[in-house]
Amino acid sequence: MTRRGGEQVDSLLFKLARQVTARQDLDDVLTETLRCLRPLIAFGGGSIQLLDDDGWIQMAASDPIAPAHVMEQRVPLGSSVAGRVILTEQPVYIADLEAGEGPGGGKRVSVGVRSYYAVPLVADGRAVGVLQIDSPEPSAWADEDRALFLSIAPVVAAAIQSARAYARASAARARAEAAEARLLAVCNLVEAAREASREGAQRDLDRYLDRLHRLLAPLVDAAILDPERAVKLPEQRATVRSR
Repeated sequence: MTRRGGEQVDSLLFKLARQVTARQDLDDVLTETLRCLRPLIAFGGGSIQLLDDDGWIQMAASDPIAPAHVMEQRVPLGSSVAGRVILTEQPVYIADLEAGEGPGGGKRVSVGVRSYYAVPLVADGRAVGVLQIDSPEPSAWADEDRALFLSIAPVVAAAIQSARAYARASAARARAEAAEARLLAVCNLVEAAREASREGAQRDLDRYLDRLHRLLAPLVDAAILDPERAVKLPEQRATVRSR
């Protein structure tokens, strides 16, 4: 099977996998995914929506680029087709929205959209987002097109999680470097304070102690707060699956 420009599908899939997995920045992963999709499958609009730490869906990337207010919008899982894809971890294909097909009686997802197809992005044993395409034409994709699109999702999901892990590791390194610099400054101040104490220089001692307090206070606050925030998925996941 060939696609646009006469390239073989397996060649295009390899190119997508290579380009997407080579990226370490999450925005680059998402942008490259949508760019590489264009030669593989025809669609009017496409998007990647991700689950945030509080269990809401938010648009992370789109092609064409969506307005700012759309990108900033956070949607609860239970109120959208994309939410259903995440909750059930199953693809949703709506061949013709105007015919009232699909979940919710073919609820319109966007003006001018007739066909809609969304697949879950599953990584680390759970759905982390949705990869979606739409078309102004009804019944826009044959079975083989949808199977091809579905096969891309695991690669994209893995690249997303890899980029997130890289970001966490980079942030951890930055925190470690900052902590090391702060520790060195603390050691220097402690030595200066000791010297001031031995010499009876009370004003210098007070000044060094005050600087020590300012350096250590953020570390104390950070130790009190839990830096790990688990993703909070609504209980409706189990409810939807049991239907």
